[in-house]
Amino acid sequence: MNVAIAVGAPKGYLDYLAIDGARFCVEMARTSFGGPPVGFWLFQRKPVRVPLPGPEDLSNWVDEWFAGDDPVDAMRGEGRGNAAGRLVKKHKAFGPGSFTLAPTLEAIIAATGDQSGHTLGVVVLTSAPSDGAAIIATLKQAARYPVFWVFIGADADIERVLHLGALDTLGKRRGDPENVLVLKTHWWRSEFGAWWRTRQIKRASARWRRRVSLG
Repeated sequence: MNVAIAVGAPKGYLDYLAIDGARFCVEMARTSFGGPPVGFWLFQRKPVRVPLPGPEDLSNWVDEWFAGDDPVDAMRGEGRGNAAGRLVKKHKAFGPGSFTLAPTLEAIIAATGDQSGHTLGVVVLTSAPSDGAAIIATLKQAARYPVFWVFIGADADIERVLHLGALDTLGKRRGDPENVLVLKTHWWRSEFGAWWRTRQIKRASARWRRRVSLG
């Protein structure tokens, strides 16, 4: 099963929750779905595709693409100038503005359309997207494609869960797409949490895959 991963950067950069989510998704693709992801996107308003890590290069990949400069280094003009910083400067998809998801869903569909087999699209969110109507419309229009969507909302506050707006309403009305799973987490580094999330994703996507034929 192909795995496509997207991680939201609602403020134009990734905080530690989003970075740990990226790490979890890449490791899950390798250990539970038979290989590295077929694509990885960062997004705020529009998706930006970034290179994938090598088999033994996950830590360096995270440092290069997701780790922001230390605030003190930035004040002193001694920032590392890694790919994460260059990404924000180069792409107008990041910076002040809204946080939208629908364009990223469309990008994943377009990028995986020529892949053989089913696709698992995993999206990590640390804030609710602002384009709820467009998200629902895109998911309904894309229901004919062999993509199973997993949306993982991450919040550091153990006293509450992250509300994901329109995504939290899926499955509650007639005509809603059935190829969607919404999960919530407080902490990525718990071994039990990683096992539980992976188990939920594998079971839900396997049930869907048995119902959805290819070709």
